[in-house]
Amino acid sequence: MRILITGAGGQLGLELKDLLAGGHEVVPLTHRELDIADAPAVERALQEYAPDLTINAAAYTDVDGCEAEPGLAYRANALGPRNLAQFCERRGCELLQVSTNYVFDGEKEEPYEPFDPPNPISVYGKTKLAGEEYVKHLSTRWYVVRSAGVYGEGHNFVRTMLKAAARGEELKVKNDEFISPTYARDLAAGVSEVVESGLYGVYHVTNAGSCSWYEFAREVFDLAGIEVEVKPVASSEYPRPAARPANGLVYSPYGPKMRHWRVALNDYLKDEAIVETAGLENE
Repeated sequence: MRILITGAGGQLGLELKDLLAGGHEVVPLTHRELDIADAPAVERALQEYAPDLTINAAAYTDVDGCEAEPGLAYRANALGPRNLAQFCERRGCELLQVSTNYVFDGEKEEPYEPFDPPNPISVYGKTKLAGEEYVKHLSTRWYVVRSAGVYGEGHNFVRTMLKAAARGEELKVKNDEFISPTYARDLAAGVSEVVESGLYGVYHVTNAGSCSWYEFAREVFDLAGIEVEVKPVASSEYPRPAARPANGLVYSPYGPKMRHWRVALNDYLKDEAIVETAGLENE
């Protein structure tokens, strides 16, 4: 199968490129190589590479940045998927859209399932939902994979915490917002499993288990062997431009089943050689 990956320079895109190259012909395109919001460029790319499947891992994921630049967020997160959906449909190409738990408002007590009604509370969530809707309505061969708390190569929460600790900064982390932290390498494996199933639809794919952002940060330092004080705070004491869902947990009764987030985090810290006892490597 020939697979075109958009956003191939991002955390998930990099893992997808490495994983899928073992059994497929992979065409990885970074944002510089293909701006998915540029409709003519998308059409040319699909004509040139003629993929059997396109995986859209491109997005504007700076949640607070989306609040400041809603036009840019809509262009990347909604119009980009629209373009891919239209031209993939014309060519008979499957499309997998990567989405987010931020399409939900976080008010439900239990984890969100794939067909719970979305109700995003941020520009990021609204534009990602718009991208989902374009894919669902403009194409017939589609998958939507929602995930949460993704970390991997490059800028992410884990590295942010470690850098802040290395600089001796005071660490305050929210203890009333909950997620299932997800290693990008595991998410890529989940995406691959969804594709191999050939069963179109909406999937929720995260590492197993859940925690608050505070518990996540605490586990990062415990596994890294770094002694540092982390203060738990309420989200009301940590105002940000964009609202976040208090309950960011998602669950799917079908599809990939993932290992526990603590096991994945431990492997990430080892595999990426990010941490030594005194600080950071590869920075």
